[in-house]
Amino acid sequence: SPCPSDPTSTIDDLAKKKKKFPTDKVSMGEGQEIIAWDKMKAGFLAGTWLVLQNCHLGIGFMEQQEDILTKTGEIDDDFRLWITCEITPRFPIGLLQLAIKVTLEPPQGLKAGLSRTYTTIVGQELLDKIDHEKWRSLVFVQCFMHSIVQER
Repeated sequence: SPCPSDPTSTIDDLAKKKKKFPTDKVSMGEGQEIIAWDKMKAGFLAGTWLVLQNCHLGIGFMEQQEDILTKTGEIDDDFRLWITCEITPRFPIGLLQLAIKVTLEPPQGLKAGLSRTYTTIVGQELLDKIDHEKWRSLVFVQCFMHSIVQER
């Protein structure tokens, strides 16, 4: 099941609709810059979609992106670079100004949190998965705890 705060599955759903699936993905961190750069160069030529995840762990690489994206001559019109990042004051302002930004905020209030959990994570398939009298109650309690933690 997708995590409601991780947009990767939503990006993949959009990629399927746009015939750009599968997307390339790189989870940023130590040593991943070379892999990300190679996938970007390939994407520039082929017009693929690339998702760089956890970019707060690769701020040095993010600082290079504005120059890369504005000074690279030939980038296919279909190329898309998706960046996921935790909030950090170190993220380069120039890249933010260049990008279309989407934020995923947790819902406000316990009722809204429960509703979102049930619409994004819990489906009928999950509820029907186990035939035990306590299963649905257990799923509800887990969703309730999740919503309380998000609310805090």
